[in-house]
Amino acid sequence: MTIALFDVQCGFGSATPGCPELLSADTLLGEMDSVGVERALVRTLPATMVIDIPWSNHHLFTACAGNPRLVPCPIVAPNSARDLAPEHLQLSEAIAQGAGAVVIRPRQDYWSLAPWCCDRLFTALQTRRLPVLCQTSELSYEDVAALAERYPTLPLIIIGADYRSQRILLPLLEACSNVYLSIGSNYIVQRGIEQCVETVGARRLLFGTGYPDVDMAGHISQLMYADISDDEKRLIGSGNLDRLIQGVQR
Repeated sequence: MTIALFDVQCGFGSATPGCPELLSADTLLGEMDSVGVERALVRTLPATMVIDIPWSNHHLFTACAGNPRLVPCPIVAPNSARDLAPEHLQLSEAIAQGAGAVVIRPRQDYWSLAPWCCDRLFTALQTRRLPVLCQTSELSYEDVAALAERYPTLPLIIIGADYRSQRILLPLLEACSNVYLSIGSNYIVQRGIEQCVETVGARRLLFGTGYPDVDMAGHISQLMYADISDDEKRLIGSGNLDRLIQGVQR
């Protein structure tokens, strides 16, 4: 059985407090090689040390350039303080640089999810069909549901869901057909993958790890040992993310 793996939840490149050494793209690629992950959608991690959005995105694009195994996932934010490029230009630049998705950080970057603050951004994202990574540390499940209802053709990918959230995740996935779930850290739920597949189908789950915060191997095992069909594993392993990226309006 061959399952291609495309990691939706990993990254490299940011220093941590007290440790100025950067995690390099080469280190990430070495980890991918060691466990058999073919490609990765990558962000600048850990994100808590990333303050300058344009600077961070530039270095992410530079590190990914020329390596098709690394697909950049830059940060976007509303230009509400007139300190960033207009929203549509942020997305044009991201797509021109090969981005497969973007990540939003409303808490860290101090902006509101209310329409009066961010509607231009999300309208542009929906027009482009550019998937959005929604971290549970940055958005509540209620926030994700509200965005899914306001922008019903915009793919929203939940990352960082934990084992306690299954009672919320299942009805959220049922109610919002444009919401997807990464099975990376901290999603370690006994038969959780099987339950999600039974409830909404395999097309709504995406393989992820959470590297460098966690080792990749554990989440690979979680997918490989799941009691679902090989075809469903292939969808989760890479097929679903490939489909979302192919849907981006370039």
